[in-house]
Amino acid sequence: MKKILHVIAFIVVANTLHAQQLDAFVQQYTTQGKALGIRSNFNGVVLVAKDNQILLNKAYGFANFKTKKKLTTDSKFLIGSLTKPFVALLVVQQVEKGTIKLNQPITDFLPYIDKEKGKQITIHHLLANTSGIPHYDGLRGHIKSMRSFSSQKMTPTEYAQLVNKTGLTTIPGSKFEYSSLGYVLLGAVLEEVTGLTFSELIADYIANPLDLKNTGFGDNDFLKNEIVKNYRLRKGTYTESENRDQSNTYTAGGMHATAKELFIWSQALQDNKLLKKRLTKKLFKKNSNGYTYGWMRNDVEILRYIPQAQFYGHSGSVNMFTSYLFMGDDGTTIIILSNAARIQPYKMVSQIYRKTHQEDLSSSTRIIVPSFRTKAQFLKEGGYTQIKKYHKVLTKSAGFNVFPTGGYIQRVIRMHVKEKMDTEALETLIVSFIKENQNAEDLINRTAYEFAKTDAKKGLYYFKLNTKYFSSSANTWDSLGEFYEKQQQLIEAEKAYVKAVDLAKKHFHTNTVSFKKNLARVKKRTLNK
Repeated sequence: MKKILHVIAFIVVANTLHAQQLDAFVQQYTTQGKALGIRSNFNGVVLVAKDNQILLNKAYGFANFKTKKKLTTDSKFLIGSLTKPFVALLVVQQVEKGTIKLNQPITDFLPYIDKEKGKQITIHHLLANTSGIPHYDGLRGHIKSMRSFSSQKMTPTEYAQLVNKTGLTTIPGSKFEYSSLGYVLLGAVLEEVTGLTFSELIADYIANPLDLKNTGFGDNDFLKNEIVKNYRLRKGTYTESENRDQSNTYTAGGMHATAKELFIWSQALQDNKLLKKRLTKKLFKKNSNGYTYGWMRNDVEILRYIPQAQFYGHSGSVNMFTSYLFMGDDGTTIIILSNAARIQPYKMVSQIYRKTHQEDLSSSTRIIVPSFRTKAQFLKEGGYTQIKKYHKVLTKSAGFNVFPTGGYIQRVIRMHVKEKMDTEALETLIVSFIKENQNAEDLINRTAYEFAKTDAKKGLYYFKLNTKYFSSSANTWDSLGEFYEKQQQLIEAEKAYVKAVDLAKKHFHTNTVSFKKNLARVKKRTLNK
């Protein structure tokens, strides 16, 4: 017995020391946040746990900067898009009950959705972010402005009808594209199926079964009276930020919680307390680009700092709130809630993970792509070899293909042109990155536009290459048409624009009106020539 007590005492002392070390480490972010890579000083709550045991749960800073009221570990924060895993769970719970089938089209539940478009989009597509429904930028042209939209009150049905006005950015099921509007539709489906509000669904199916008192979806008055204030940082001064109307934050990002209750919920989820084991596995099964149902498997924003980790995670940002929940396969849980200046939490989460594992932080594990600012810096940081390493290492760690972004490659091309470098090796690399790259269309398109600035022949080659690989994409044909029009090849431009418009109509593309304008313009130019 005495030996057992000594072991327990040792564990308690070790955990206490570990907690103190973690606390001291997090404290640095409260005063050196910008220098440490999170954009601003940290003001919020951090929870760190290992194997179901909380090592650190501490508040840093203020709930109200004006009154200097301090945050506590019971402070309630808006969690932004960390709402989405809750929504996904509610949907899969209904799948378990038999009221929803994953392969059902959304028109089975929302009859006011365009029939031809809606029958192509399933519940699975919405959950996995492969529906083709755009993110908030898809609302442009259907709302006065994003600023006015933020204060707009809507019922779930009205919100879904607004989403219905947007077109599709891609063919449903063809690729991953993050969409908050898709999760708005899931909220409308849930309410239609159950007859309950989103607030009631959270309470009945998640909060009450787990005895969570501070987790839910509240109205605007609840935010005003119960949620910590959130702040912008301008010229060194914190000013209170206005909240979006909760009716349009909704199932995309309107929930509130405490760090401790997010931890309890995440543990219950992993322990199959909210779903049968078979459906919990379904919830966490990887789809396109590593996105599951409401979770990112091995989020690349985190993984590039700690490629040795395996985890599920999700970030959130709404108003000036920021959140991140990290669930490691090794039993490590990290939760960050912030209410000031909308930080970038990825490096902070990664460094806390390494600190929890008592790694030497002076030695970086980060995987980066080389700089595109100068040829010398590019080559010094590994050049093409390092770009290949980035792809290889992160693909192996993530469990799905990870490529440098089209925007990055575009800047590397600019550097090559500016520095008068031979682009043959770079182009070979670009072509090798097309296969099994869900963002290949964007990569080729950016490559084409960049080369077209200085070499029309090469630009045309890549524009045509894009229409070859992505012949069903209206975007690729519109880009080809734009190239021909700039080259004064109006007949060829018209042919390409006709193809773009036909495909856009067929696939309900969100830019159909723009494509039609391009076609009308070039027809008019042809007639006037």
